[in-house]
Amino acid sequence: MTAKSLLVPALAAAALAAAPARAIKLPVYGECTIVDVIDCSKEDHRFADFPAGASRVETILGKPCRVLDVQPETASWVDWRLGEGKNLRPNGAYVVVIEYPDDEPRAFHVRNYGNNSRRSFYTGQSNGDAFEGPIVHHKPESLKIPQSGKYQTWSSLTFLGLRAATRNDKGKMDIATDGFEIAISQYQKKWHPLSAGIAVSRILLCEIVDEEAAYAKINYPPAPLPRRHIFWREEMADGVTGEGGLCDTNAGLDWIEQKFRAMKIFGQNTYCKDLLEFGHNQGWDVNWKKRNNLPGAKHANWMWGGNGHDWDIWGRIVPMAVDKYGFDVLPYYEYGGAAGDVNCSTPPLGPQKRCEPLDITNKPNDRGINYTHIWWSEGKLRVDITDPDTLAELEYILDCTVFRFKEQVEKGGFLGVLMRPRPGQWAIGFGDATRARFAKEENGGQAVSRADLKNNKALYDKYIAWFGKRRAQFMDDIRAYLEKGGVKNAVAILENDDSETGYPLKDGGSMTTDDLPFCQAKLPGKPIVDVNDPSVVGQHRYLQSLRTPSSTWGCWEWQHASPFCDPEHYQKLKNVWIAMPFHALFTVTDPACLKEFDNANGTSTIIRHYDLNEGTLFQDDKPGSTGYCMADWEHAGRACMIAEVNAMANGNPALIGYLMGSNYTRGFPGPVQEFNLNFLALPALPSKVVPGAAKGKDVVVREIDAGAAGKYYAVVHTGYRPQKGVKVRFAGAKKATLAATGKPLELDKNGVATIDLKPWQLLAVRAK
Repeated sequence: MTAKSLLVPALAAAALAAAPARAIKLPVYGECTIVDVIDCSKEDHRFADFPAGASRVETILGKPCRVLDVQPETASWVDWRLGEGKNLRPNGAYVVVIEYPDDEPRAFHVRNYGNNSRRSFYTGQSNGDAFEGPIVHHKPESLKIPQSGKYQTWSSLTFLGLRAATRNDKGKMDIATDGFEIAISQYQKKWHPLSAGIAVSRILLCEIVDEEAAYAKINYPPAPLPRRHIFWREEMADGVTGEGGLCDTNAGLDWIEQKFRAMKIFGQNTYCKDLLEFGHNQGWDVNWKKRNNLPGAKHANWMWGGNGHDWDIWGRIVPMAVDKYGFDVLPYYEYGGAAGDVNCSTPPLGPQKRCEPLDITNKPNDRGINYTHIWWSEGKLRVDITDPDTLAELEYILDCTVFRFKEQVEKGGFLGVLMRPRPGQWAIGFGDATRARFAKEENGGQAVSRADLKNNKALYDKYIAWFGKRRAQFMDDIRAYLEKGGVKNAVAILENDDSETGYPLKDGGSMTTDDLPFCQAKLPGKPIVDVNDPSVVGQHRYLQSLRTPSSTWGCWEWQHASPFCDPEHYQKLKNVWIAMPFHALFTVTDPACLKEFDNANGTSTIIRHYDLNEGTLFQDDKPGSTGYCMADWEHAGRACMIAEVNAMANGNPALIGYLMGSNYTRGFPGPVQEFNLNFLALPALPSKVVPGAAKGKDVVVREIDAGAAGKYYAVVHTGYRPQKGVKVRFAGAKKATLAATGKPLELDKNGVATIDLKPWQLLAVRAK
């Protein structure tokens, strides 16, 4: 028995060597035409490196490679031009393929200027995210990922724009004639201490022959069983749609449709776009009500709108997403109150900053009395979610971004909303009006002062708990408003983690690993934590971190600006979740932690945070600049899904989201698509572990009772190496199918199947 046939990277590498000169078959993407080939041992295709002359040609695993050592005190890179003079088609579907030796731990920061992405990868026991890097607290991990000792391939789905940025972001190139650059970089040694350096053999640019043939077929559970959802949000990838931008064709809509095309290939079903970023409009009509002479319309300046040709691109996105592609839509809001003219007749809430810190006497007043030094976040906009005016204003925003699409709402095209306040935007408030609400609702009518809260810990703790309950009620009120307006089974998700990097492991040090001796030898004296230390799960150290107030300093109140996660307030709510943020392996190994985030549905929402890694490569006008630097790192090969697979083994996630820093693509599409199709083939219902169902190491079987539809099973293999002939028993079953493909799964008379499992694999099975 095998699951859906997907070429693994090793087979793809072999195909590169054996394929005819102009044709190749790539995993997931199918038949492709080779447009351009770079032999990295040569210095054509406008080759450049930094430091100049630092790279060399070396034979690795029998092939010549371009090799660049990690430099002691500087970032470094190699760069080529792809597709120059090849008559590339803007908006065409291409794949960039990098062939590399899987021989030693290495880190590859890839800047693909063709699709403006920075998806990067690391092999073996290297670290991707910067070790003790700048700006933020990074969360790198080094895992003992087996290495094949063969050449492997990384690929990047590349829908081309009209133009491409240049390496230092100082100009633009014409895609059709000039092609685009591909830069492979690495950090300086102190930030990439475990990498043996860049090594690349060939780079190919391929064009997909039949794009629609590459679209994944999702086999959902039969109606009326609830569906699961996979979505992503990009933080720094929408500026390219503006006039004169990299992809401004069709007034920016081509760029958005490229997301839909990628979703169809990767097997994702829910479109998520930021409509408010740090509270600011991201391309929707803030005056939709006024423009249509609807009752209750606010003043034209209640919220600042967009400009340029994509000022209301949302108005064109939703019909395309729902009607043409059949996606569910999940709008994303970094809501901190509307941003507009405080002097208009319907003034916005954001600049009023009704939410006040506990101590207002010790704050520097150059930009107002704020919770944090992040003046461009809550220093400009914040709201008090216990204030009834806040819900009223947010409902108005929902009218303009959801209910204006009456036809798509009636079709069931909207899933709900995703709320993610950034630092301080939904802070715990201590103003007079807020304290009066607490006194009435939770303190028997007895008034409390700021001094009372400072001096009485029990009272303070009671106040913090009250805020948490009110915040959960606020989210449920949002859900109820959506339901009342016609959004069927509307969901409301709060992503409480306002950081890019995600929460740390409590007392987690500078890095987590599953090979402590290796890391200690490489990084003597550094605080390294073994992810398999019994205390990680036994003491629920990640859950402790999620529930610990933010650290603070000086006059600031980070502990109030960024309230800790309180999943207990959502456990009795249906279709309302506080999301569990995840990233490194330690975030998904504790079943108790995942269980804590289940709501009344019996399921959870988990959202992946990618560390932006800003400031880790040169930028601005410094020598060797590759322009603005950030990266979304993933493990190489099947290990790119290690966190999601472990989450399925240890919990009940029904919605999985990704917060990307740049344009979304995946370097290893085979295991990504495979996981997605199996995940979406399972109904969004609670599951339970079936003890002893599998006779194999690192194999977990979870059962889902779907009533008349039978039983579904998630067979989850978290092991690092393949296992052949694993016996899995589906008790009482007479027949079974692989839910993602509909193919039969052979059972013996005792309901036992013999299954070959790949590393880090989720297999969905339906049994009756």
